[in-house]
Amino acid sequence: MKKWIEKNKYFVGAIGVILIALFSFLLFENQQKEEVKEAINTVVSSGLEEAEKPKKHVETKSSETVQSNQVDVITGTEAQEETPISTVISLTEGERPSVKTIQNAQENFNEVSDSVLGSIEIDSIQLKLPILMGDSFDNMLYGACTVLSKQTMGKGNYALASHNAGYEGLLFTSLNKVSVGDLVKLNDREGHSFIYKVKEQKHVDMTDTTMLNLTRKPTLTLITCDQATKTTGRIIVIAELV
Repeated sequence: MKKWIEKNKYFVGAIGVILIALFSFLLFENQQKEEVKEAINTVVSSGLEEAEKPKKHVETKSSETVQSNQVDVITGTEAQEETPISTVISLTEGERPSVKTIQNAQENFNEVSDSVLGSIEIDSIQLKLPILMGDSFDNMLYGACTVLSKQTMGKGNYALASHNAGYEGLLFTSLNKVSVGDLVKLNDREGHSFIYKVKEQKHVDMTDTTMLNLTRKPTLTLITCDQATKTTGRIIVIAELV
């Protein structure tokens, strides 16, 4: 054995270098993963904390603010219908947010806190995120963001998008694990809850925006990239108010 090692010392040395490099790479990847998870969870926590606060109302002579701790659950039969309106929105190509980008988002949370509309919960994938108004790249670092203008929970097509962070359980990364029949709960800051049941999950190209058409039946549409790196594919989950 000693003779073989001596004879193949350069080969053995090369194998050793490769193993050390591989170990270092895996260690770095794991460390980076933990940094991303910690950064995103910190940002999301800030959003959820804001989402649980009652929305501030401006009282006028013609209206009164009613405060209540009771949570109202709005059903599909109670929700008002909206006329379908076709819309075309071009979603940008996917890009994984960096740790630095996420950390900067946390530092600047006060700039978007007024945009928090409520929260979304999907128990089947252990997801709970704040909902923010406007689907900019930065807003989607905090949680799920509205895609269409003038969206209203429980009415028409309520479309939400968020990043695929590349790590299970973070933002909308696990959206591809949602199954038909799963329940999705939206909470607004007025104490109302809306329960949707998943009817479809599909993969589409970013040029396909038909899922963003407004619907007469109250619908929830969830959108994310099909992978964490640059991509033109999208994972779509469609649910209806129950």
